[in-house]
Amino acid sequence: MRFGTEEIAVVGDRGMIKALGQAAGGEANFRYVTALTDPQVRKLLQTGVLQLDLFDDQPAEVQVGNQRYVLRRNPQTQARERARRADQWARVRAWLRARNAAVAKEPRCDPASSLRGAQTRLQKYRLSGWVSVLLEGRKVVWTEAAAARDKEAQLDGCYVVVSDLPVAAADTQAVHDRYLDLTRVERDFRTLKTGLLEIRPVFLRKADRTRGHALVSLLALKLARALEQRVAPLGLTVDNAVERLKGVRLVCLGEAALGLWRLADGYPPAQTEVLGVLPQLTAPVLSLGKANLRRLTTLRQSRSSQ
Repeated sequence: MRFGTEEIAVVGDRGMIKALGQAAGGEANFRYVTALTDPQVRKLLQTGVLQLDLFDDQPAEVQVGNQRYVLRRNPQTQARERARRADQWARVRAWLRARNAAVAKEPRCDPASSLRGAQTRLQKYRLSGWVSVLLEGRKVVWTEAAAARDKEAQLDGCYVVVSDLPVAAADTQAVHDRYLDLTRVERDFRTLKTGLLEIRPVFLRKADRTRGHALVSLLALKLARALEQRVAPLGLTVDNAVERLKGVRLVCLGEAALGLWRLADGYPPAQTEVLGVLPQLTAPVLSLGKANLRRLTTLRQSRSSQ
């Protein structure tokens, strides 16, 4: 290859690198790192390839042939998914109670419509696997299957990363971390496209200018990453930091007609906190007057003429 690389590992999200892609990539010496879907994980649990007790807050690995399965349970995600499910079911129950009360109060209300509405909500929130509803007279009643609910909750916060990378190339933690890096890539794309930088729309027609526009946007993304690493310990986002840095102003030296400006010696606490984590540079003296601009132009011309 162009860079002398013999093997490449491609990291893709669920559904992006399927069996055919894995086979085709293997023929071209491409390795893969991806994740299994929920049905795939449940099938491997059912066949005994994976065991539920292997899911923990630290990655664990199961190797079958040339495939490596890296299992992990994220406690924060587990708590969030269970809280979400409980909240959704509470909302459905509240709607059912209100609807049953309305049907009992108003004879013209159609009970069958209540049943259809309940079924629609159960499907929408993916609760129909353990909640069933039926119509008894003019009232919709529900039943919960505790065993089915517990089975569905078994994989809350669980995920399985699969790869064919050799152990010598990447250990269990490395395979796990490379897959999680996808979240950073997705976030960077959002930052480039619709977030802080907004690379689109592109109002350029020539190819070299479009490439230059993309290059500047990527360099700006690297600056945003570096700024994020520095301000994160302060509990600030990049947007917060940039908003604070807008208060950093130049001060005029002498008469305004001279066009001499420099950075101030001190700033309010909000700006000082951000400036304190940035590289400490000597405050430059800036001259923005027309005479100085002419000198710079003349200097460039004299250099180019030599």
